[in-house]
Amino acid sequence: MRALEKEGLPVAFITTMTMVAKQMGANRVISGHKIPHPCGDPGLPAEADHALRHALVQCALDALRKDVSSPTIFTPSTDCAS
Repeated sequence: MRALEKEGLPVAFITTMTMVAKQMGANRVISGHKIPHPCGDPGLPAEADHALRHALVQCALDALRKDVSSPTIFTPSTDCAS
């Protein structure tokens, strides 16, 4: 991740282990849903799972557009457009 950032390519990292990612130096950390399924929830109805996945990806795309100078955690429900 850091090598890509050094080359000018922003990276957004979706994970439930946000503090670990932050400690590792990931600049844009997206708070995922749950540990076994950070990018969705198979226990939800299909439409709700789709909406959750959409919100996570939208948050990651929004985070890529933001300039950050240090590790920053983005939360889909509060920090990103839905």
